[in-house]
Amino acid sequence: MFSICTAIIADGNIDETLAQWKESEKKFTREIGVTERYFFQCEFQTHIVWSLTGWESEKHHNDAAQSIMKIRRDDRIASAPFNEPYFEIFCEQDALSFGAVAGCGFIIVAHGLVSVKARGEYEELQRNRVAQFKDRFAWFGLYRNTYNPNEFAAYMGFKDKAAYDALRKVGEMTIEEYLLTGLRVPLGMSLIAGYNQFVCRRILD
Repeated sequence: MFSICTAIIADGNIDETLAQWKESEKKFTREIGVTERYFFQCEFQTHIVWSLTGWESEKHHNDAAQSIMKIRRDDRIASAPFNEPYFEIFCEQDALSFGAVAGCGFIIVAHGLVSVKARGEYEELQRNRVAQFKDRFAWFGLYRNTYNPNEFAAYMGFKDKAAYDALRKVGEMTIEEYLLTGLRVPLGMSLIAGYNQFVCRRILD
């Protein structure tokens, strides 16, 4: 399973906070159940940082939260102990995912909510569209909320901004609209209920 988090760092504390995170990363090892772990910092709002962590199980995550972060399992969903706004969801990787984060210098991180009424239509449309792009960019990671499959997080990775710009337009749509929103032209109707995206780069490597 995966945990996907968004942290909002307080103004003036970015460098200090990132240094603390980098030091604490030494504790997130395979021995405690971590299979992979990445951080992505928003280019335009640098106080926003997304993380993607693979775990052997949800129990491994909860044990780590208690032992490393000193947060009790029943406090995990409360933002107060973190002293900063905090968002987290448990996810499973969708079979549509392909590629790898390695080598990606320009990353779009997206978070959305699929319309309940249109979920079947949306997923069929997305399957067909993603299949067209398996060889076009480096990484497409799609993760659906384990406890609410209508919620998703997606990562689109490119070697650099030039590679993104070369692929950005798909007819009248952007690549994000085409693969993630279920937008249909010319009607202009989206099949999702909510959507946000962030232009990011990898950090803490």
